Amino acid sequence: MHRHSNLLRRILPLALTLVIICVPGGLAYAQSQEGLPVDLVIPEEPSLDQQLEVLRALHESAIASIPKGGLLSGVRDMFGGGEEKATYTPVANVAVHAAESRGELVMTEGIYTVTDRGGVVHSMGHEVIVEPAGDVRPEGFEPAGGSPEGMPVSVTGRIETLGDDAVLRAVEIVPSALVTGVRIGRILELQEKWGEAVEVYETAASHGQLATRPLAAFAKFRAGAIAIEKLADEKRARNIYSAAWQTYAGEDHGKAIYDTWVETAEGDWEQIAVSKAIAPRLDRLNSGLLGYRIVDLFVRLAGGNKALGIVLLAVILRIAIFPLTRKQLVSQRRMAAIQPQIKELQKEHATDKQKFQEEFWALCKENNCNPLGGCLPMLVQMPILLFLYRGIREYIVQFDGTSLLWMGNLAQPDMILLVLYTVSMVAFQKVAAQSQPTADPQQQQQQQMMAYMMPIMFFFFFQGFPAAFILYWLASNLIYLAEQLIFVHGREGKPEPASAVSGEKKSGGFVTSMLDAAGRMGGDKPDEGPEKPVSYEQKRKQEKGRKRGRGR
Repeated sequence: MHRHSNLLRRILPLALTLVIICVPGGLAYAQSQEGLPVDLVIPEEPSLDQQLEVLRALHESAIASIPKGGLLSGVRDMFGGGEEKATYTPVANVAVHAAESRGELVMTEGIYTVTDRGGVVHSMGHEVIVEPAGDVRPEGFEPAGGSPEGMPVSVTGRIETLGDDAVLRAVEIVPSALVTGVRIGRILELQEKWGEAVEVYETAASHGQLATRPLAAFAKFRAGAIAIEKLADEKRARNIYSAAWQTYAGEDHGKAIYDTWVETAEGDWEQIAVSKAIAPRLDRLNSGLLGYRIVDLFVRLAGGNKALGIVLLAVILRIAIFPLTRKQLVSQRRMAAIQPQIKELQKEHATDKQKFQEEFWALCKENNCNPLGGCLPMLVQMPILLFLYRGIREYIVQFDGTSLLWMGNLAQPDMILLVLYTVSMVAFQKVAAQSQPTADPQQQQQQQMMAYMMPIMFFFFFQGFPAAFILYWLASNLIYLAEQLIFVHGREGKPEPASAVSGEKKSGGFVTSMLDAAGRMGGDKPDEGPEKPVSYEQKRKQEKGRKRGRGR
């Protein structure tokens, strides 16, 4: 009997625990919350369904109250117009830097505890005292019974200090859109509604101005983790992790900007940098993709040196497309040779654009040159460039931590490298303009503007791109620039006389067909059998003779 009673005492607590876990809305959850910050801890009471209903109502009203920005508001903010706007600042930053930030208007968010003088906002292990200014009261908490107690709040106010404590003199206390959204995702996880949890986390972490806040990093990471671990959806997980890496894997002076929380083998939670949490998962998901394998091949050919692998990739690709590049340079050279004749045509047909086009295309055909010849290499390179960018993005985890000269991390943007790339673009545009002179003053002015406008545009566009991709394009630009200089200043790059060019054998490809079609559209007669070829200069002399005859 004594043995049975001892056995019963051992089994009964375990049985009660299982019952509590399995009963919907019970007092405990099957998943541990140990190690999570207060922002992510879901209380055991009231029931999950009741909490979910309240949070969804708060979230909906909070999202609706977010100001809709636009072009005019952005311009106003840029020039300091309009009313003063609060700067989002995490609770930790307010608490630690209150003394030097005193008087600043900030907005922060976390979980609220009501006190006699106002309240306290708790977030990520830090807290800030909240004292309402004047008759300010919490608003928008009707679904929670009108009280913000234990609710996710967004507090706007000016930073003050009380001894060593940070104080926010609040001018607004409302529900927090981000924290309510993330807590909804947490409840759905506890209810094991995995698909809904992923949707909620993705939405919470992608909503405009909320997307770059610390808690959004956790939401994005958890969305990817659930997609791969619970839904076995590798494609979705890859896309989520890739987006999370681009946004949250950055560093500031070697220290990670964003952290997240990862479940340990014991079932608890551990706080680590987002880059470290995502890196092994993202690399494994990307390693089977074609772009990843191509970049990895060149890295292996470079003896495992990732920076040298990128440069080698640029060299090999430039060699592969050199025949197209040569055709482009030859076309530019031939166009340069007939510029005086083009200028003469412009003067002669200044008032007849259609006649000028007919004569222009006839001249190009006669001299076996194509004014659009410079576009072909660019058209070929664009899809290759997009594919390589994708491959470098897929290989990004391998580039993380790789250094080269002054560059500390090829997976992160590098301003000095971007400036060098921009300078190379300006030089390239200048050399390209010299190799393709034009008789049209307006076109010359456009070329000069493009020599600076395009590089400047790319400079701003590529500021967030990883250094590995900019390194590839810089190497490619330098090789192309060398090809241009050698061709322009070498024997092959000297302009040919029109007579020599016109005597060459015409190719029977697409370019010739296009020129023939242009000539027929301009009124040329169809072929009537073999006849002695007549050069463009002879045709011009015959046309001038007919005009003089009609004049007499």
